[in-house]
Amino acid sequence: MKKCVCPPPNTDGAGRRRPAPKVRPGQVDVVVSMFFFLTVLIVAMFQYKIYTLMTAGAYVEDALAASNLASALIDVKEYGISHTVRIGDTREAFSVYSDALYCNLALDEEGYSAREELLTGKVQIREYIVYNVTDGEVEITVYDGEGNCLRQESARPGSVRTPDGIPVEHTTVYSRVGFQVMGLMGRGIEAEKEKSVDIVRYGEDE
Repeated sequence: MKKCVCPPPNTDGAGRRRPAPKVRPGQVDVVVSMFFFLTVLIVAMFQYKIYTLMTAGAYVEDALAASNLASALIDVKEYGISHTVRIGDTREAFSVYSDALYCNLALDEEGYSAREELLTGKVQIREYIVYNVTDGEVEITVYDGEGNCLRQESARPGSVRTPDGIPVEHTTVYSRVGFQVMGLMGRGIEAEKEKSVDIVRYGEDE
C-alpha cells in the first residue's frame, strides 16, 4: 500500500515555507480609525441619553411644582379669622392637582405626553399629600394616584418631614409621579420624580 506524503502546513508543494501575508500601513490606519469612530459614537450616544434623562427630570419636576401650587386651595375664611394658611378641601385640591399636571405635562386622557422626545410612556400619579400646619398640629392627608384617601393623621409641629426629606414648617403639598423615558437601544426606562412645595415660603420667596 502506497503511503501518501503531504507537505507540512504553511508550505508550498516543494516544502518551502510560505511567507506570512503582509499588512499594509494603510490597512492598520483604517482599522484604528474605525475603532476610534465607533468609540466616540458610543460615548456620544451615552452622553445624549444622560442629557435626555436630565432634561426629562427637570421638565417633570417643574410640572410637579406648578401643579402642587395650583392645588393649594386656601381656606379664605380660616385665613381671614386666624391668618392661618391651610388647604380646606383636600379632595378638591387633588382634583385640581391632577388637572394641572395633565395640562403642565401635555398629557392626553390616557396619560401619554405629547412631548414624546422626553416622556415615552404613561405618566402615573403615585402619591399626593397635603400637610396643613396650624399652631398646635400638622394635619396630614394622603391620597393615592386615583384620588382615594389612604389615611389622615396628625403630628406635632417640627416632627414631620415629607417623603423627599423636606421639613414641614408651613402648609405644604407633596406629590410623586412615575413615567418612562427612552433609553439606549430604544428601550423604555422607568423613572420617578417627587416634589414638595411649601405654600407659605414659596409665596414669600416670590
